[in-house]
Amino acid sequence: MASRRELGLLVLPERPVPELVARARRAEALGYGSVWVADEKFYRDPWVVLAAVALATERVRIGTGVTEPYARHPALLAMAAATLAELAPGRVVLGLGAGGPGFPPLGVERRRPTVAIPEAVAIVRSLLRGERVDVAGEVMSFRGGSLNFAARELPVFVAARGRRMLAAAGSVADGVIMAPFASAEAVGRAADVVREAARAAGRTPPRVIARIDFCVGASEAEARDAVRYFVALPVWVSYPDLSYTETVGIALGSEIRELVARRDYRDIAAAGALLPDEMVEHFAIAGTEEEIARRIAALLPLVDDVIVHPVASPSASVDDVVEVVARVWTRVVAAEGRPA
Repeated sequence: MASRRELGLLVLPERPVPELVARARRAEALGYGSVWVADEKFYRDPWVVLAAVALATERVRIGTGVTEPYARHPALLAMAAATLAELAPGRVVLGLGAGGPGFPPLGVERRRPTVAIPEAVAIVRSLLRGERVDVAGEVMSFRGGSLNFAARELPVFVAARGRRMLAAAGSVADGVIMAPFASAEAVGRAADVVREAARAAGRTPPRVIARIDFCVGASEAEARDAVRYFVALPVWVSYPDLSYTETVGIALGSEIRELVARRDYRDIAAAGALLPDEMVEHFAIAGTEEEIARRIAALLPLVDDVIVHPVASPSASVDDVVEVVARVWTRVVAAEGRPA
């Protein structure tokens, strides 16, 4: 495990670009080591936002958190990442995942992600090395093409949730973004799968990153209620494969399953209201500042980095959460005795 830990910030591009850039600059000032912009259809384009962040910051690493290779071909992802790297040399990371939200309106099918993602990673890396790529994969193909400008290899991180996807990511990625695991039990189980897969593939284990929904409230109950939508979102995305919840002993009831089976985004909030408190405990960090500190301390021995998705509550804005987590992170990491 690397000696230096990093706290990252996930930015959802649901606000105007100047506001997102201001949040990224504030995160850099607070000591965050990375800023990630989600590829959320149909909000602001992540690559445009990242370009603006690149020009407005000096130190933080920047990356997609995450994009996908179905609606955006791997060759186009390589092109975009390499272009961004010209604005922020040495700071760009390509975050890649299987996607899901936004696919139904596009008519895009998320086919065989445990095959598609490794194939996409291979195409991206070859193109960034300046190679001409001619490959017909089982899911991803690129026929006799190359980038028409000089590029260099960039770190490729893969987001994963299910056991098979965690293993696939561990076998190919430079870093694995595990989401939405938040409890020590859930994070530890996922991290074990990643590192075991890397060893089986004869690779040095990748960086292991927990991407967590954080919410600060005047009480634990207030914060938990505010974060429920985001705990329900991956249930909607992953359905019908809910094995990631079952690994920590949570079997969702028929009412929730029937809701998400309808495949209507409008049902996510209703599903969140039905989630058991135990599930929120395993898949978000929500509570007072003291609770946030306790939970971060429990995770530090298990991961290399943490990416914060800040969720507002009646008592704390998104920017408040960004500041609270940065303050707590610095204190807890200092107490652990390793550099933040």
